[in-house]
Amino acid sequence: MAVAISEAIRGKLTEIQARLKQTGADVGWVAPANIHLTILFLGTVFESQASALAAAADEIASAYQPCTLEVKGLGYFGRAQSPRVIWAGLTGNLQPLLALQREITEAAKRTGIFPDAKPFNPHLTIGRVRSSRRAQELLYAMEPCRDMAFGPLKIESVRLMKSALTAQGPIYTLLHESRLGAP
Repeated sequence: MAVAISEAIRGKLTEIQARLKQTGADVGWVAPANIHLTILFLGTVFESQASALAAAADEIASAYQPCTLEVKGLGYFGRAQSPRVIWAGLTGNLQPLLALQREITEAAKRTGIFPDAKPFNPHLTIGRVRSSRRAQELLYAMEPCRDMAFGPLKIESVRLMKSALTAQGPIYTLLHESRLGAP
């Protein structure tokens, strides 16, 4: 389950990726078209489960009003000696998003999907570090972007996406979209 980002945010993140690529760090950069906010990673799902989750997501989403968060700042998961994921953060009132994510997680469990148990930490992944080669240069280049604003992220719907992994990276296909506040 995911939230799409605007082209304006995508453009700004693409510029940052280009700047960070100049460090020569060993990073697998997320293709700009694939940058999104993951609400819940589902793993392998049967068609019947996807249909049940889509129906549940419609009902859940209808109870929430669209909201706007700010995409702001760059950070990383992992240790400074070995960062793993490079991300853009989200700020603002995260409570509605966190509540929506919890309800969708519970709905997934009811359909027999048992997602990753890691706590939800809203972010936009822009790169995955493959090795420590030039990692310190990467982190140094990220420092001026720690509080950089990338723009507003209006959350109006959640999307059930299918991903097919290829040698060129994942290909995402929209299976269902549940609009917030829609009856």
